[in-house]
Amino acid sequence: RTDRLIEWCRTHESERKKLFSDSTQDAREEGRSKQQLRHGKNQIYIEMAKAIFLHDETEEFRALAQVNPGMFASSIHSRLDVLKSKYRKQNALLGQTGAGRTYEELISSERTRNIIDTIQKEFPWWADLHGWWRTNPAYNNTWSSADSGQNFSVRAVEL
Repeated sequence: RTDRLIEWCRTHESERKKLFSDSTQDAREEGRSKQQLRHGKNQIYIEMAKAIFLHDETEEFRALAQVNPGMFASSIHSRLDVLKSKYRKQNALLGQTGAGRTYEELISSERTRNIIDTIQKEFPWWADLHGWWRTNPAYNNTWSSADSGQNFSVRAVEL
């Protein structure tokens, strides 16, 4: 079911951005308007439930999702909270080394590639979540908006 949840998020970019708090900075950098949530997250959870449980292995869940998908909203919310917690735990392995860096940057670096491989063996959804959450402090508590190439100590001495 988590695979279907992640796949839904991949294919529903606008809803995903609304759900995970699209940032003004990201929208500006990408030359687009910020995606804002006009209705509660519950409505998005209902849409997710329809897709996630439409082909569920449990016949009862398939039937319930068609008749009353809203009953799965709190389960989806809870699963997203669990994913957030696990994502943060995995990011702790990277620490500030991976702060704000893209998945591509992390796997291309000798220093972090093995850590990413380890993370993905334990938590296969990390790469997708990192693409969506890496610069959002609500999800990634190791993220820093500072440019990693800045040398703050030299700049402080110059002042």
